[in-house]
Amino acid sequence: MSWQPFLSLIPGSVPGDLAIKHVTYSDISDDWPMKSQVLQHIDEINDQLTNDLTLEAPEVFLDSEGKRRIRCKNKHSEQAFRERPALEEWRCQLVPTALSLWAVQHPLAERLISGREVDSNSRSWFIHANDAQGVRSRAKVMAAIADNHINNSVSGNWVSLACGAAVPVLRTLRGAKLRAQKFTLLLIDHDRQSLKFARGLATQYGLVEGHHFQLLMRNLFDRMVASDKLVQELGEYSAELVDGLGIFEYFSAPEAVHFIRHALRLVKPGGVLIISNMLATSPQLAFLLRCIGWPTLYPRTLLEIRDIVLAAGVDLKNVTVTLPNDGVYAVLEINVV
Repeated sequence: MSWQPFLSLIPGSVPGDLAIKHVTYSDISDDWPMKSQVLQHIDEINDQLTNDLTLEAPEVFLDSEGKRRIRCKNKHSEQAFRERPALEEWRCQLVPTALSLWAVQHPLAERLISGREVDSNSRSWFIHANDAQGVRSRAKVMAAIADNHINNSVSGNWVSLACGAAVPVLRTLRGAKLRAQKFTLLLIDHDRQSLKFARGLATQYGLVEGHHFQLLMRNLFDRMVASDKLVQELGEYSAELVDGLGIFEYFSAPEAVHFIRHALRLVKPGGVLIISNMLATSPQLAFLLRCIGWPTLYPRTLLEIRDIVLAAGVDLKNVTVTLPNDGVYAVLEINVV
């Protein structure tokens, strides 16, 4: 990892009152064959979609047997899924659940979580696509932030909101040289299957349910946006570390403001809230949304992110934004003093 000053390509797009770090990480795609060719192909698709807004995203529907199928609405999607059977399985059966991220978090796995064998064409996109790299790099940013807080505590709690399969969280704990005598993890998600998978992964890592970690099935829209029911349930100042790494960008701006306000109430003084948001300048955004057909999210500029943070009542001097060099995500570290 190397730290560099952030250089904006768009004048005026970087708020002057927001602390920003630009970080470069190594990635599995760096030394993998055909990287430049794969990226060039995806970039070409992205450019064509960007230049023709009439080209619509594919949609998933239920056939007469109740099986999820994809209906392509432009030639780029049609060719993409026709040549990549595992990608089609992934899009139909796993997206938008958090279990879909397993394929880009573990791009060398022989099979998808659904059991489908991963063909070489699909694998190359799971490895090289800019958004796949971004999922991996945002996890590394969170790990660096979390590791610092974990290793400077004698005890502590981590609450992971919309944890999904909890791969980044569990990898962080597995890799940390824990000095904490007692550190507990609360994994919260609305999806039963994701929590079941997280339980299995945590157990593989040697964590004991009820001692090292707990699972809680809750809907965050209901309990962290529309209300503060989860804060009331868990108690204020109940964790040194709270993350919403994979959920924040699915909230509208007003919803995001409520989420931050409520999430910060869970954090003890001296602790941190970690969230991320896809950037509106993400290099292959049109490819993600209208070739792959990723469900609705809210990519944002740094100025828009700043405005949400301010509206939530956060002092910007307590915020640091980290931008990995792939340009996909902004990761926010909000410190509670």
